[in-house]
Amino acid sequence: MTETGTFPGLTNDDAEQFESALQSFINSRELPLYKMMAYHLGWVDQNGEPEASTPQDRSHGHLVLTVSKAVGGDNASAMPYAIAAELVHNFLLVHEDVQNANTERNSRPTVRWSWGPAQAINAGDGIHAMARISIFQQRQSSGPASDPRRISMALETLDNATLEVCEGEYLDISFQERAAVGVEDILNVARKHGALFGASARLGGIAAGAESEILDALTAFGTATGTARSLNTDLKALWPNPDSERDDVQRGRLQSKKKSLATAHAIETGTPAIRRRLGEIFMKRILDPADFDVITSILEETGSRSFSENHVETLTGEAISALESGGFSGQHRATLADAVRLIVGSA
Repeated sequence: MTETGTFPGLTNDDAEQFESALQSFINSRELPLYKMMAYHLGWVDQNGEPEASTPQDRSHGHLVLTVSKAVGGDNASAMPYAIAAELVHNFLLVHEDVQNANTERNSRPTVRWSWGPAQAINAGDGIHAMARISIFQQRQSSGPASDPRRISMALETLDNATLEVCEGEYLDISFQERAAVGVEDILNVARKHGALFGASARLGGIAAGAESEILDALTAFGTATGTARSLNTDLKALWPNPDSERDDVQRGRLQSKKKSLATAHAIETGTPAIRRRLGEIFMKRILDPADFDVITSILEETGSRSFSENHVETLTGEAISALESGGFSGQHRATLADAVRLIVGSA
């Protein structure tokens, strides 16, 4: 079977099986609320009719499946956890769209824009509940994955990661009205944002029956990957790809004055004049595109862009190194290393 070309270690059949299982799980309930979820996930239009939309990133779910294979598991035992990880990620996206007042995501109007913030919160909370329900689908499986202790471990892993991301969002929002945010502050937020990738990798190991040492190595691998992706997401908001403009999500982050590693570095290391210029910009109620250009110019001047890019590279290396402590070698190590580069690069 051929590789998908979108995620290392998975075939076209693997990716299609995951998408079908995810869609069937959401479509198993009939209230229009679930049509809103299906819309957000890219399968239907705003009227609930089937629609082919831009393919969406399924990195969290795909990582669960890839890790499970690398540890000796299979899709059947990993699928409930892959669905759970992907749904938690999407619950967080729906809430982010409410928090940042985003009008578009994946080239489509957001749930918040289409149905209003109140219903978007309902849809997001519903997606979160569905994620937890998916964990319990494992009771219907056979082998080590059906062990109640493993199911409990999986649920604890998912809930702890969700809470960490929420903590990161709390800090991220609280930093909006602070001009002086340090490098360690931003790295702490990024690590919390990266927790769901750590959980995704660990869930793949739990599904495959991996022992604690391997699970810990997978958590470190996934968390470093997620942290690097979070930092790279901020970098791409500041400096989008040369052949594209900022999308609505990227503009929303900048307009709401979300701080990045680059801005924290400039504030910490810049001259008093630079700190004053940045402080004046971040004291505004909301930023406009002209402010973005001034900020990026300052960050280039202070070397803050290269500082951040180097940090992303370091974290990518840490993720790959964590695989060695888990005993991964050969093709499995190469596949997971490719997964790191894809996840970080596609931020």
